[in-house]
Amino acid sequence: MKVLFFDIGEIDYKGIEVLSAVLKKEGHTVDLLLDPGFGKHYYLKIPFLNNLIGDKLLLEKARRFKPDLIGMSIVTNNYAYFREFGKKLKNEFNVPIIVGGIHPTSLPNELIAEDWVDIVCVGDGEEAIKDLANALGRGEDIKHIKSLWVKDTDGTIHKNDIRPLAPDIDIYPFPDRSIYGQYGVLGRRIRFMTGKGCVQKCSFCVNSFRNDLYPGQKYLRKRDVQSVIDELVYVKKTYKAKAIRFEDDVFVTGKKWLIEFKDLYIKHVGLPFHCYFTPTGVNESIIALMKECGCESIAMGIQSGNQEIRSRIMNRHYSNETVIKAAEIIKKSGIKLYAEYMFGVPGETIENLWETLLLTDKVKADNSWAAIFYPYPNTELTKYAIDNQFIDKETYQLIIDGKGSPHSYSILKLPLADEVYKFKTLLPIYASSPWLFKPIIKHLLRIRRNFLHKLIYITSIPLLEKKEFFYRAIRIPKILYKTYRVLRSN
Repeated sequence: MKVLFFDIGEIDYKGIEVLSAVLKKEGHTVDLLLDPGFGKHYYLKIPFLNNLIGDKLLLEKARRFKPDLIGMSIVTNNYAYFREFGKKLKNEFNVPIIVGGIHPTSLPNELIAEDWVDIVCVGDGEEAIKDLANALGRGEDIKHIKSLWVKDTDGTIHKNDIRPLAPDIDIYPFPDRSIYGQYGVLGRRIRFMTGKGCVQKCSFCVNSFRNDLYPGQKYLRKRDVQSVIDELVYVKKTYKAKAIRFEDDVFVTGKKWLIEFKDLYIKHVGLPFHCYFTPTGVNESIIALMKECGCESIAMGIQSGNQEIRSRIMNRHYSNETVIKAAEIIKKSGIKLYAEYMFGVPGETIENLWETLLLTDKVKADNSWAAIFYPYPNTELTKYAIDNQFIDKETYQLIIDGKGSPHSYSILKLPLADEVYKFKTLLPIYASSPWLFKPIIKHLLRIRRNFLHKLIYITSIPLLEKKEFFYRAIRIPKILYKTYRVLRSN
């Protein structure tokens, strides 16, 4: 079987890499069709670059590969791009198209109804896609494969039960980074996962929905330390890695695991790394171990400056004192702190927005970043927004269609929509400014929203996120060159 994945973006996606590794282990041929999509994403939106890697080149590459199965893993706010190109792939190839990821998992009825979609994977996909590819390769019936919704040629839909979780994710091979590496998207800072799931149950996060798919089972599964180290050693040698970016929602889920990891990481890997923490996971002994490991920066999700909003609306239970203390411990250790905030949750008041802004003065992070609440389908906070009329039928259809973004504007019916936009754009600037300039930024937050707010935000990105901005900027020529070569090659 020849399986072709399609993806959009200039970073490698772990889900597809694992699926590729699983399929290759079964003897199938796998390739990736990648649209860098520089004009479609948060950083460096440069629409004219999309013309350099157009649909014509992508489809030509797909024709040469001659796939027997096409797969996609989709996040809600990117869905519109996948649907647009998915229809073009369906017009070109008379082969099944399977979609998975959190968007199809949360909205299987809506996705299977699309005329370009033949199969929807609900939940984890490693075993499902393996069974699917093997069955197709042998010419067997695929209608009853667990975790798959399968649509017949006559439109009949077979909705199979979701299969139990694999309790040990170390049974799967290391992610196949080569399918992304050919496109030049793997830099010297390698993205890495040490497990699946999260210890938190935040109401705004897809984890709050995904966990409920598996009642009586534990979605959070951490990999064995030795397996993690073996993969890191391989990555360091193969891709000449200079730094690691751990993408786990929360990196440390247990001190015992961290102690074992520390000793082996120092001995065999020894690269600086970035990871994610929550305020409740920070204490002096844990951070001391992180410092010994070589951790150079931690991103900590704070979300709101109002404890009631965090607890009652976001299901994040900690005080401002806990946040401030956690920030002090991290900074005292010499590890850089990146603080993350969120505006635009249902029920937030203008006073709450100011509380969040002013909390940054006490946190004193090295860098601060803010998002706007994005209502991922079936999460607890999205249900709350619907019940309280912040989302009507028209708005919900926009969400289903993948419209909106946590980086641009609120898609909800918020009375404070303009205020939310202003605070989202100016909080990073306020947090990084000397005290002398903070009254000016406060004044900008009090005046009516206008072009000036967007202008200040756009021009500030290279200054506030220098490392990330320039890291991505200098990689554009390399990615474009390699992508063009891959799409033109045989």
